[in-house]
Amino acid sequence: MTQDIQNQINTKIQALSLYHQLAFGVMLAERYLPNYFAFHLAENWGNPMVLLNGIDLLKSIIDKRQSDPEELELIDNLIESATPDLEDFPGNPLASLALDASSMIAECFAFVRDQKPRHIELCSATSFSSLEIYLQVHEQMPHDLSAAALDKQLSDNVLIKEEVAYQLGVLADLSPEPTINSKLFIEKTLQAPKVDWAGLGKMVG
Repeated sequence: MTQDIQNQINTKIQALSLYHQLAFGVMLAERYLPNYFAFHLAENWGNPMVLLNGIDLLKSIIDKRQSDPEELELIDNLIESATPDLEDFPGNPLASLALDASSMIAECFAFVRDQKPRHIELCSATSFSSLEIYLQVHEQMPHDLSAAALDKQLSDNVLIKEEVAYQLGVLADLSPEPTINSKLFIEKTLQAPKVDWAGLGKMVG
C-alpha cells in the first residue's frame, strides 16, 4: 500500500470527532483478536481474555464518553504483560500477528489518554501490516524479493485493495453517524474483507 493512500486514510481519521476516531480504531483492532488466539493456542503463551476485556472497556468508554484513569492504568499494564516479545519467538509469523493485535488495542487506550489521532492512524497502518504478513506466508512470496518488488506485489494484491476500500468506507460511514452502538460495530465487522487466518495458522504450524 502506498503512503499516499495511508495519508488519505489519516486525513479522514483526523476529520472525525474524538469518540468516532476511537470507534474506528476499536473496529480495526477487534478484527485481529483471532490472530492472538491462534498464537496463544500454538505457543501456550499470553492471555486472550486481557485483550477481550480491553475491547469491552473501550466500547464502554465510547458509550459513556468517559474513562477512569485507574482503570486505564490497570488494563495498560495487563496488555503490556500479555504482549509477546518477538525476540522470544524468532521467525514466528503468529507472534508478529499477536503483537499487532495487542499493539492496536494499546494504541486505542493511548488515544483515550491524550486524544492524539496518531494512535488511531497507527491502528490503520498496523492493520495493513498484519495483512501483509498474512499474504507473504499464504502466497509463499520469495524471501529474496527486493523491498520495491515486495511492495509492488502487496500493493497490487486484491486483499490489500479490499482493505483500503473497507477502511475508507467505514470512515465515510462514521463521519455523519451521530452515535456509536453495538449494531454499528457488528455491521462493520461483517463488511470487513474475509481472511483465512485459521488457514495461516495451519500453514505456520
